[in-house]
Amino acid sequence: MDAMKLLVIAEQKDGVLNRASWEPIAAAQTTGQPVTVAVFGSPAHAEAAAAELKAADVVEVVAVGHAALEAYTADGFTAAAVALIADLAPTHVVFAHTYQTRDYAPRVAARLDRAIATDVIAVKAGPVYVRQMFQGKVNADVVLEGPAPHFATLQIGAYRADAVVKGAGAPVRAVTAGIDPAAIRQTAE
Repeated sequence: MDAMKLLVIAEQKDGVLNRASWEPIAAAQTTGQPVTVAVFGSPAHAEAAAAELKAADVVEVVAVGHAALEAYTADGFTAAAVALIADLAPTHVVFAHTYQTRDYAPRVAARLDRAIATDVIAVKAGPVYVRQMFQGKVNADVVLEGPAPHFATLQIGAYRADAVVKGAGAPVRAVTAGIDPAAIRQTAE
C-alpha cells in the first residue's frame, strides 16, 4: 500500500464534540497510516473539542478557529476545509456522515474537483470503500480515481467509537482559519 496521509474532520457544537467524530478516527487508524484530526469552530470551541480529541493515538490535532465558524454555515466550513487541505496536503479526507457533513463535504470535494464516496460502511486496503446499494441489498466496492485528496464520509455506526486507539496525548495546534467572513452568504439562526 502506498503511503497515505489521512485527515479526519471532527465535528463539534459549542465546544462539545459530536460523538460520531470518534468513528472516522477509528476507521482511519485501521489503515496503519498517519492520521491527523481537525475540528472547526470559534477559537474557544475548536480548542475545547481538540482537548478531548488529543486522547486519540494520532499524529496531531488541529483546532481551526475563526469567529465566523462559531455557528455552522456551509460557506464558512467549506472555505476553512479547503484552506486546511491546501496546508496539510492529505491523500484522504474522512468525515462522519452527519447532516452537517452531508451539507458541506460534497462542496469541498467539488471546489477541489476531487472524488468523494459517501455513506461508506467499510474501508478495505487500497483503499477500497464499501457502500451499500439498493437499500442495503448489495454492497459495492468503490475505488476513487483522480488526483488526491480523495474524500469519504463514513456511515454512522459503521465503526465503533470505542475502538479508537488511545495515545499518550497528541499535540494540539491552534490555527486561525484563512477565510473571508464577507464571503459567507448564509446567516445562522
